Amino acid sequence: MTRALMRLAVAASLLAVAVVLLSKRAPERADVGNGPVFAGLNDRINAIDEVRISGADKGDVVLRRSDDAWRVQQRAGWPADTGKLRDYLLRLALAQRVEAKTANPANYSRLGVADSDGKDARGARLDISGGGEPLALIIGVNNPQGKGSYVRVPDAAQSWLADLDIAPERKAENWLQRDLIDIDPRRIVAVEITPGKGETVTLSRNASNDTQWVLAGLAKGKRPLQAAVDGVDGFLQGLRLEDVAKAEGAPPADALQARFVTADGLTIGLTLWQHDEAPWARFTVQFDETRAMKHASEREAFERAAVQANADEPVVDAGIATASSRVAQWRSQSEVFARRSDGWQFALSPYKVANLRKPRTAFIEPAK
Repeated sequence: MTRALMRLAVAASLLAVAVVLLSKRAPERADVGNGPVFAGLNDRINAIDEVRISGADKGDVVLRRSDDAWRVQQRAGWPADTGKLRDYLLRLALAQRVEAKTANPANYSRLGVADSDGKDARGARLDISGGGEPLALIIGVNNPQGKGSYVRVPDAAQSWLADLDIAPERKAENWLQRDLIDIDPRRIVAVEITPGKGETVTLSRNASNDTQWVLAGLAKGKRPLQAAVDGVDGFLQGLRLEDVAKAEGAPPADALQARFVTADGLTIGLTLWQHDEAPWARFTVQFDETRAMKHASEREAFERAAVQANADEPVVDAGIATASSRVAQWRSQSEVFARRSDGWQFALSPYKVANLRKPRTAFIEPAK
């Protein structure tokens, strides 16, 4: 045998060994998948109308679609976070069974796949309705040795390891649509805070974007502390709820009252109190057409003058929004928040609320 033929023979032998070794390692998903956790779920996601999450320790969470909106039933029908729900359903649709686990009911509790109403329940039962036959699955703990969740179909003995972490969120408040209102601090021209006890804090400035705030009643030579002011005029920027409930009864008599006024006609009222270790709030909304039109007219005139100043000839259409269109936009924004907040009360972030609870002295720049 020539040297070249010997090298080819050795190479072929090594290749055969490699093929055998690879065949024994990490088989491809199709070989071990044993099928999807929820067959056909992806094809019916848009037809699903209810998702129920049941757990022995935290009760049920029911997400139900009505009038083309998903709502959290345990929060009186407040809108659900549809993006979060859709992402979860898509993840369920992708999940595959990759390894058979115990079929012995005595061992279910270790994987968290015991019946959700049993004394050994650790996992959650998921029921999905709409678009076909109801689907159900018990989802246990996540795999401590890697990714994936243990699952079992109710009334079936065999449990499985799924290849993705699909344990559902079991607190109703974590399924809520959290966005409340988002007002740019530059729009705010006045803030008034009246605590249940203590001095009222009244801040104002001449116009939006003016950096010079005035603290009412401030002694000569003193100045407002900008850091404290920033925490207040930015309170309504990106404001999100932590929890929500229907507004019932009157707030406590010593609740904090606050009022935020924008240059463009909006006034947001806030009543704030502490309940069950969380700050809760109710809102009122008012819109002043006269103030809004005055501000809109001034902005339109300013913008047109700025365009004309840089033009050699008279500018007829500079693409500048008219005062009336601006007012219509601001009015619409106020109506949206009024509808969203009417009849509800909201648990807010303690960190956000802390800015409103500062004493008046905290708004005064200390002596150097």
